[in-house]
Amino acid sequence: MIYLGTLGRMIGIKCPASQNVSTEDRYSFQRTLEGRVKAQPKPIGRRTWSLQTSDATTPAEHSLLSQFANGAWGNGPFVFVSADAPVSNMLTPEVSICGPEAAYGAHVTSVGELYIGNGVYAPRSLLSADPGSPMYFGGVRTPVVAGVRVTGSAWVNGAGARVALFWYNASGSFITSSTSTVTASSGTVVRSYVSALPPVSAVSCVVGGLDTVKAAQPAITWTDSVQPWSVGEGCAKAVVHGVGRDQVLAAPGYAYSNVSFTVSEVG
Repeated sequence: MIYLGTLGRMIGIKCPASQNVSTEDRYSFQRTLEGRVKAQPKPIGRRTWSLQTSDATTPAEHSLLSQFANGAWGNGPFVFVSADAPVSNMLTPEVSICGPEAAYGAHVTSVGELYIGNGVYAPRSLLSADPGSPMYFGGVRTPVVAGVRVTGSAWVNGAGARVALFWYNASGSFITSSTSTVTASSGTVVRSYVSALPPVSAVSCVVGGLDTVKAAQPAITWTDSVQPWSVGEGCAKAVVHGVGRDQVLAAPGYAYSNVSFTVSEVG
């Protein structure tokens, strides 16, 4: 499945037969009169998903995409959940690598590497000037679906440091939290994690650290266990366009086609 919509109204759409993701170049290049090439980095590389369904797509399934493309749900932007995000990492790429967007709150800053053991370093981490206050990973909430378990995780450091999932309702109000029992000490870094079902009325969540001095590589998945960490695939703002359809079979009661469409990250 893929999902499109807004927090509290995420619409599941048949899993595409193919999904190609491309990211715009993060560098612009300029050649000087002397023949040298200068590269200017851009802060963010926006992504584009090119998707196609199978030949057995029904008119009802096609209509779901057409509703978004034709403005039935408004002009967007929409939250987009790709086919792989729920089992890899629902956070945005910037938040998952602890870039500046991940440093939410005045007491949290994005800093350099964190050694997480076995010869492995996380290239960026978050540092808290007030470990007594929660360290939220990013200010954008991640969608959840009723009845689907969620696992939040991160590498954390600090006496009693652990992760928690903070749950929110459709109006953006905090409901409750689910806290990990896997804790760190002041001299260790551990991957703390917690799995839980979304509470009734929860439409989104945020993963964060409690009693945490430093943290790295946060993740949220729609799974019942912690998954190998990967860069986030989440997309908080996207539009749907370029919907096309190739008819495969058309007969009374039997109408099948394959549908191609594009989801572009905006904002």
